[in-house]
Amino acid sequence: MTHEIASPQATRLLCRLEQELQQTYADWQVGELSIIGAGLDALVCRADSIRFGPVALRVPWTRWISNDNDADLDARLLLEQEATLATHMRTHGVAAPQVFALHLGADSFDFLVSEFVENDRSLPEGQSIGTLLRAIHDSPVIDHRLAVQGDVPIEDLVAERLIQRAAVVEHLTNVRLPMPNLCDVRATLAWPAARRCILHMDVRPENMLTCAGKVRAIIDWSNALLGDPVLELARIAEYGYLSDAFLAGYGLADCFAHLPAGVELLYRLDTAIMLAVVFLSEAPDPDRAVTQVQRVVDLCDALNQRRARPRTEMLPRSD
Repeated sequence: MTHEIASPQATRLLCRLEQELQQTYADWQVGELSIIGAGLDALVCRADSIRFGPVALRVPWTRWISNDNDADLDARLLLEQEATLATHMRTHGVAAPQVFALHLGADSFDFLVSEFVENDRSLPEGQSIGTLLRAIHDSPVIDHRLAVQGDVPIEDLVAERLIQRAAVVEHLTNVRLPMPNLCDVRATLAWPAARRCILHMDVRPENMLTCAGKVRAIIDWSNALLGDPVLELARIAEYGYLSDAFLAGYGLADCFAHLPAGVELLYRLDTAIMLAVVFLSEAPDPDRAVTQVQRVVDLCDALNQRRARPRTEMLPRSD
């Protein structure tokens, strides 16, 4: 389900936010609010305040989020996670907005107040993205229970959501996906040399605040995980951003050279099937859905054939 900036729901949230700011935080002296974003999970507003200066306010559409990619996510936990990870990353040199306040209402009306980072919405340069992502992956692992992952090992999480999302794609398209079974996926992903670091898992232009192509800040930690960085590099590849410039910024010549057979394909499939569900259901786009479902089919076929294929014949990202 998508949301529009001018929708009645957005207007109601804006009015409620204005009321809460006036009644509870009058000393902040927040000026007029303007809507600057309407994502799948939250409305984002901008305002000037005497207390903090320019601020961005993130307000979830609803307390509980449920869609075909994720079921029963608590938006309050996502706000707390945004505040915690943004602060942690900022402390360790990653460009992230300063967090000023987190309001958790008794009636589940919550919002996060952060620094508004001036930006020109220019497309981020590949090297700037790579440098940013390397800084995220090099930051210390934080002792925080992540909303999407909970206490589940990363190999179990990825395996289970692959199977669940495959069922959604099959239901919505009547396309039979040649998925490997759950046990095989778990066994393949539980490779002993996998590292464990913080993954943002949604590094794309919409979540990077830029000026003249340089990333000034990264936002939206809703999809964050603890896992091997190659899982996120495979996501970057499927998004189409794994350029030579990105690799130069990240500091690697080849992300996937030392992966066990099948792991790259499963990591790529994790993103491909998520995008298929988005284009089929959450933000419907029939043309992109057809292309994305075919990408899922191709990756599934490659998984089933991988034992007979040389390592050098990995599938490129199909745009």
